Amino acid sequence: MAEPLWSFSQAFSTQFQTARSELESRVNAATTTTPSTETLQSLSLELSKLTKSLADAAGSIPNYDQKQYEIQLKELEKLVESLRAAVPKSRFAFKRKAAKTDTLNTSSTTISTLPQLPQVIPEPSSKILSISDHSWKYLDKDALSGPLDQTDLSISDLDYCIVNLLDRPEDGKLSSTQNVVSKISALHVRNLTNTVLILPAIEGSALVHDLKKCTILLACHQFRMHTSQIVDVYLNIPSNPIIEQCQRIRFSGYPQSLISSDSMKVEQFSVQDFSHIRSTPSPNWSKFDGIPTEWPLNSFFQKDDIRRSLVTFLPS
Repeated sequence: MAEPLWSFSQAFSTQFQTARSELESRVNAATTTTPSTETLQSLSLELSKLTKSLADAAGSIPNYDQKQYEIQLKELEKLVESLRAAVPKSRFAFKRKAAKTDTLNTSSTTISTLPQLPQVIPEPSSKILSISDHSWKYLDKDALSGPLDQTDLSISDLDYCIVNLLDRPEDGKLSSTQNVVSKISALHVRNLTNTVLILPAIEGSALVHDLKKCTILLACHQFRMHTSQIVDVYLNIPSNPIIEQCQRIRFSGYPQSLISSDSMKVEQFSVQDFSHIRSTPSPNWSKFDGIPTEWPLNSFFQKDDIRRSLVTFLPS
């Protein structure tokens, strides 16, 4: 996903959830009394606009998000229909011309200002860099497939692996600034178990799906994680990372021992949990200290060596 599409997805998700939450609050408030016809019309119009905005965004937001938002709208639709059914129906009524009113224009400005879809055509999937379908392996840059000048990187379907995309140590120093991965504008990670990812700073954003018992080291501009559990994230980021449908996620800073450039500013962040939109602290994530000073940066090939390293660096 190119950077403009990622920016659209981030902006759309935030504003969609805000608009949906506002509409849900109005619907819930209406259930405490018998709503008027005007109220029902206003709620239905807002729901229709929100549904249309989601349909317009199809193909430009992650499939998982699309499905979750559709489920949320269906639940709202059921609530609105139950409200409509609760309104007593008159046995007859005189027909009259509806007076012009601004009632139907009271929908949230958040809905009308949902971000517009950028005119960007994503690169074909065959042209992106990728690492996929491995188990019990130590993987470095040599494992990358695809043109090295591409700016999208996909890492998927790994089990019991260590992925190290930093440059190899030279003259006692670790240089990651010239790493080809640092030019990546979009990182996609999906379906990893019992795996350690050691990644340098990248120029773009990271979208992570379906991880279980993994460790990630990464510096990026935006970070979003879905449907994952038991993951330690060592992160440096100028924005707030987002999680959704996740459990037992721990965040810490990017290891200082892997920062080779003075240009990397250590950032402070607060995690946003879209599955816990409440004022109380989310039970799904926490911050922790105790960053290891040594990481598995040298290649090894024996299964026993990989197992020992994973025991050391994977979350318990």
